[in-house]
Amino acid sequence: MSTLNEQIQKILDDHVARGVIGVSLAIGTPGKDIALYQSGLADKFKKTRMRGDHLFRIASCTKTFIATGVHLLVQDGKVDLDEPITRWFPDLPRASEMPVRILLNHRSGLPDFETSMPMISDKLWTAEEVIDFSFKHGVQKEPWHGMEYSNTGYVLAGMIISAETGKPYSEHLRSRIFTPLGMKDTWVGTHETFPLEREARGYMHADDDDNPQWDISGAGDPLDGVWDTTEWFPLSGANGAGDMISTPRDVVTFLNALFDGRVLGEKQLAEMKDNIKPAAFPGSNTVANGHGILIMRYGDIEVKGHLGQIPGHTSIMGRDEKTGITAMLIQNSGAGDFESFYLKGINEPVGKVFAAARDDLLI
Repeated sequence: MSTLNEQIQKILDDHVARGVIGVSLAIGTPGKDIALYQSGLADKFKKTRMRGDHLFRIASCTKTFIATGVHLLVQDGKVDLDEPITRWFPDLPRASEMPVRILLNHRSGLPDFETSMPMISDKLWTAEEVIDFSFKHGVQKEPWHGMEYSNTGYVLAGMIISAETGKPYSEHLRSRIFTPLGMKDTWVGTHETFPLEREARGYMHADDDDNPQWDISGAGDPLDGVWDTTEWFPLSGANGAGDMISTPRDVVTFLNALFDGRVLGEKQLAEMKDNIKPAAFPGSNTVANGHGILIMRYGDIEVKGHLGQIPGHTSIMGRDEKTGITAMLIQNSGAGDFESFYLKGINEPVGKVFAAARDDLLI
């Protein structure tokens, strides 16, 4: 029988053999150190092998950190999840109908910016500009009309953190989460600089992009079937919805602390992960969501965490609460089509990783 390490490595190698350029994985198992695995390339054209310390854009996995940051303020008595957001945004349309929690559970009806914002740009965005862009290019719907994924809600949540702390939300996350947990390889791209030389290059695959949801005007012709997207999208354009840089190890470090109750108290953690409603997201295994938490199902395994997609990087992170196993898998391959292999395809190795780790734990 092969060892767990051999099984995990084969899962990643097989995933790369199917066309993914590179993949990095961290697994946290109760009572053991975080284990790291990689396969493929961090730089397709320089043939740089993937390493465990390569940095990635974790995209919407940022939302779990922002939601945690808001819940820390709730715990501090500075924010009430059920108060209308008019205190911070008196001029925002329908703000009086939106409590704080609606920004975190994707039921605000706010217009969104993701499909309209140009992905190829060197513009540095302010949060206010992102909100204005959303209302100019998106369509607002009824609050509580149902689950509709909202990046705009998380930009507003980041603005609430900044307003209540009197400093950029990055400083709140760093002082309350990153530094206490020893997360030395994590940055908030809107406000902080990070070592670019350690970033895994991101690639968008032209052959799997029949129905792009992103505006990639000006991309030009792909090279060897891919566009190098590393310099395409300014992280300030994602803002609190998806602007973080990290490693799988740091993300698993955070998730372990969060789910083990070392970041939030019991009440606020339950609001995030257990106050759930049915949900779906194209190309994913999502069946429900809470506050900054998606519930994803892989066969008989339920994982609470999040997924992330930004041009060139695709990721899934989460914990199987039945076993305590935590994982973050991220690849430097993506496409602009929600239903593409590069988003849907990541579900297969994630499911296999959680299953292999569970089976090994039960032996």
